[in-house]
Amino acid sequence: MTEIKYDADVLIVGGGPSGSVCAYYLAKAGKKVILIDSENFPRDKICGDFVSPIGLNELKKIGIWELDGFENTNLIFGASVFLNGEYLITNKLPYINGLPNYGRVIPRVILDNWIVEAARKQGAEIVTPCKLKHYSVNENHVMIVCELNGNEKHFISKILIGADGSNSKVARIFSGKKLKPENKIVAVRAYFENLDCHSTQAELFFSSQCFPGYYWFFPTSATTANVGIGMMLENFPKEEKNLQSLFMDMIENDLTFKAKIGKGKMVNRLVGFPLSIYNPKATIVKDRVLLVGDAAGLVNSINGEGMQYAMQSGRWAAESIIKCLISNNLSAKSLKIYETKVCSEIGFDMSVANIVMQFIRNRNLNALWLKLLSIMITQAKRDEKYANIAGGILAGMIPTSTAIKFYFVRKSLFRGMIISFSGKFGIFKFLKSTTLFIATSLTQALKQRADYWNWLKSIFKAAFATISIYFNLKFLKTN
Repeated sequence: MTEIKYDADVLIVGGGPSGSVCAYYLAKAGKKVILIDSENFPRDKICGDFVSPIGLNELKKIGIWELDGFENTNLIFGASVFLNGEYLITNKLPYINGLPNYGRVIPRVILDNWIVEAARKQGAEIVTPCKLKHYSVNENHVMIVCELNGNEKHFISKILIGADGSNSKVARIFSGKKLKPENKIVAVRAYFENLDCHSTQAELFFSSQCFPGYYWFFPTSATTANVGIGMMLENFPKEEKNLQSLFMDMIENDLTFKAKIGKGKMVNRLVGFPLSIYNPKATIVKDRVLLVGDAAGLVNSINGEGMQYAMQSGRWAAESIIKCLISNNLSAKSLKIYETKVCSEIGFDMSVANIVMQFIRNRNLNALWLKLLSIMITQAKRDEKYANIAGGILAGMIPTSTAIKFYFVRKSLFRGMIISFSGKFGIFKFLKSTTLFIATSLTQALKQRADYWNWLKSIFKAAFATISIYFNLKFLKTN
């Protein structure tokens, strides 16, 4: 048998946080790593740029906190929430043991370059601009075919990692199909300058026009900000306006949002990007191939957070691959330890978030969803513990599943009853409005039977997947 000459132990496609963090840990462990990206660094990526406290901890582990310029990136200590132009609440990020009580807004053109350089310093080889064309998995290697500076380039690696984002080519070849629309969020963003920002405060704007979704205003300094909007791709009834139109309408017609922009000027054009949300049924490992970050769909559908999961999954993948390389077994069965790690760490919470998102993508019920949001915020104003849970979930610091625990549900129901039954003849007004709402909803359901049937099926599928994960995790803990 001819001995194979490997170009690398591990070849990683994509130099974003997931791929670069993975390359860092693998190279640090002495593995030969090649990381390819279709663009030269530094390069921009479309993103909200907010790095959560958990994400910051991941950056600290690989030495990013020590870099020149890191301390100058913008700190975020809390967030304000607005609903249909009305200010609702401002709350600080909660104190959680082991985590900083702040986030940072770091433009990806800076952040990605820092992490790539950290991986390079550990010994990873960075090859750019190198675009993946296709790959083939063989018994004892992966053949990767790329385009490098206009020429075809071949690499032979023991394992391939797909870290090439929500539109991952590795994932498309891996699964043989495109991602379903109900598993995607779409967003647009632009940078603004000449602003008068509350620099340590993020702001979230919910609107009946864009729900389920929100507008964000994330300051990058006292005078600049990352501003954008994101929502589920597959909603009904369909929104006739596209996101660019909604974004510009918000700037022109929402007085609060317009005041935030003031005399500010858009630095560059408004650009869009997709996000692949978590699908508990998706396979993220096969023989000699593994997916991380957005390529694996590791995005929380509630808040659109993907950065912290990208970095965590990059680290988990590296730890798993190191073990598999030691045993010289890179089969899907052996690599399953990575998939199990992802599921045990974030699978249940991501699945709970998916159930919520499947519910609220029915825009016919927006009045109900926004009323529930208003009730939760009203309770948060009166209850610091409740506010910390809600804020922690939104910032990715607290598991989403905390929202279905007894304390949070009890407090939400209690506040809802007080609001609904308050005032003269409150209970009668509540019964009248509820009856009218149910009658209207049933009429809409009859007119849109196909949409409602698909909606209910998606909810049941998400619930079944979540229950399956719950019992699988229980089984793993007892064995």
